[in-house]
Amino acid sequence: MSDLQPHFDKDFLCIGPACEDMCCDVWNVFLDKRTYEKYQASPDLRAIADQHFVRITEAPTDSKYALVNFLGPSRICPFLAEDRWCNIHKEHGPAYLPPVCHTYPRVQRSSGSLTRNLLHLSCPEAARLVLLQKEFVPIERNVDDNRPRLQRFLRMAEQPAKSNGSTHNSNILTFAVLLVQDRAYQLWERLFMLGMFSQRVTELSQSNQIKLIPTALADFAGVVKHMRLQPVMDSVRAQTTAQLSAVIEVVHRIQTKKVVSARMLECIRDFISGIHYDASLPIDAMAPAYAEAYERCYKPFFEQHPFILENYLSNYLLRTQFPMGPVPAGEPHTSLTAFFLMCLQFAVIKGLLIGMAGHYREAFSADHVVKLIQCFSKQVEHSADVLDGLNKNLIGAGGFALLLKN
Repeated sequence: MSDLQPHFDKDFLCIGPACEDMCCDVWNVFLDKRTYEKYQASPDLRAIADQHFVRITEAPTDSKYALVNFLGPSRICPFLAEDRWCNIHKEHGPAYLPPVCHTYPRVQRSSGSLTRNLLHLSCPEAARLVLLQKEFVPIERNVDDNRPRLQRFLRMAEQPAKSNGSTHNSNILTFAVLLVQDRAYQLWERLFMLGMFSQRVTELSQSNQIKLIPTALADFAGVVKHMRLQPVMDSVRAQTTAQLSAVIEVVHRIQTKKVVSARMLECIRDFISGIHYDASLPIDAMAPAYAEAYERCYKPFFEQHPFILENYLSNYLLRTQFPMGPVPAGEPHTSLTAFFLMCLQFAVIKGLLIGMAGHYREAFSADHVVKLIQCFSKQVEHSADVLDGLNKNLIGAGGFALLLKN
């Protein structure tokens, strides 16, 4: 697992006033009990606490004990100074910051004895740092074809089975990241195979056969290495209208949120322009423009910059500790539902980028990709209800194909 250890957190530095989309607005910022009581114990800060902090009265916890009362319809933090730096940090030091302000966009994840320091891509500077690296992490590759090595998984069926769930999850996460990095396949094909593998893991878990997960890893490593699913994937047909319909539905949901960032709205306007959106027309009338934007603008760009979306997915997998990551509201917590949420978010990001590429044409650039992924992460990943209740029939091979293939 040590070969999947990013080090972006060491290079990250907040750019403060130069930030295009500061983190001092929109969100709910919670205070833990210890920080709140530290304010109450200080004569200089007690008045600030009484004026700008709201105690949580319904089921408070030590980590969510109070809330910063953001100001105005645009919800700006009351401690944001005119120079766009934090007054609390400047005047009292980081010890008086709420935990989320002290650590964001850094996030720490532990897996067994290994701890990874990762970054939320909802921060523009973090998004640039992660997405634009040509190699997300140094990955051991096959000498003959430059593909990620899968030997560790190919041998698993021969080893004594272990029922340790933590060990299985660590292996699943490693396999998922290596699969996402395997450029012998188109990116949608890698995700399709990961979806099929997630479905198999879910079946084993639900039938209390987790001891067979090493065998499943060995089987799927063989499937990937020997391209056994390629004929199936070659037979999959793009469902442009249905895919575009799913993307537009999410766009409409974002637009109806009480607070939407200006950057998100700009990206939506570019998407709408790129697909020639007209609310009076059926979606299939816009499908040709969407398909043309994909072929002529989106596809050529990402053939030259494949690492950007690979980095997004790798960072998501590690940050959410796949397969233990978030799932759609109301769904059981399984490898399959965790994959589906990632698949759905990726499909919407991809769809929005296709429309944006159609708008900018030859001028479409990495800056546009970073902007969209950053503001989408801020708007959607930190407010998962945007995706609540979307068609559950999308969970499964047919749904994955619909969402992923163009």
